[in-house]
Amino acid sequence: MDLLNPKQTVLFPDLIADIDLPSITTLPEYERAIKNFIKISDFGAFIELNVSGIEKSFSLSLNELRVPQRYRLSHDNIISPAFHLFPAPVRNHLNRLKYDARAFFNRTNSIKTIFGYFLLRQYFHLWDQHRKDYKNSVVNYLQNEIGEKRYRQFFVNIWNEAVHFLQSGIKRKFHHMIPMADIDLIRAERERLERTKMSVSQLDHEDPDYFFNCLAIKTLHIPIDLKDYIQGILIYSTFTTVHLEHLKKTKIETREDLLEFLTTIQQKS
Repeated sequence: MDLLNPKQTVLFPDLIADIDLPSITTLPEYERAIKNFIKISDFGAFIELNVSGIEKSFSLSLNELRVPQRYRLSHDNIISPAFHLFPAPVRNHLNRLKYDARAFFNRTNSIKTIFGYFLLRQYFHLWDQHRKDYKNSVVNYLQNEIGEKRYRQFFVNIWNEAVHFLQSGIKRKFHHMIPMADIDLIRAERERLERTKMSVSQLDHEDPDYFFNCLAIKTLHIPIDLKDYIQGILIYSTFTTVHLEHLKKTKIETREDLLEFLTTIQQKS
């Protein structure tokens, strides 16, 4: 399937039989755009801080879990609120750490644009060190302020909150099928489910451990141990650039040219 954007010049028109367009490599704008692209790279790069693996939560739906009607108190599809691994104060602190990381960018070392921050090349090494320092601050907070024991309790709490939610929509005589958190049992069941690559839709409704297995699958992305949670945190830089389409009708030689170009791009957008 050919996806053609009319605002973009075709790089290989000979591969698209139903259009008659010149290749960008034959256009004078191409050479100008490439020169501008190289010059921008000399000055710096568009960069963003990306953090993943910190927020851990899940929600439940009786329909999603395919809970049989005979188990339910009503025919309504009850949907839970989001169950967060960390309570609000911890989540708020981690969010503040994110803001602290972005505070690195200022008028001296970068230019704020619609593409993110344009970081000047001479500050690349400082940014790399800042990124590492940020990772250390997150890890130190988790290890020193949270700790393994408290983290484990957070996991137990989120599991038990989900149990209470399920019990609120399930007939009392089936409550025994939804056990409270047992770390050893959860760990063992997770290993089995991961080996068999079982999904919620494949679970046997007649299995006495049906609800337990549902919760085990829904919480697979939440580590039981703090060290595994920390290993799952990814903090990395994303470098991007502008499309050549934006560069073919301008001239960038100096930093002032770059500033004017970035301002013009933002105004057009």
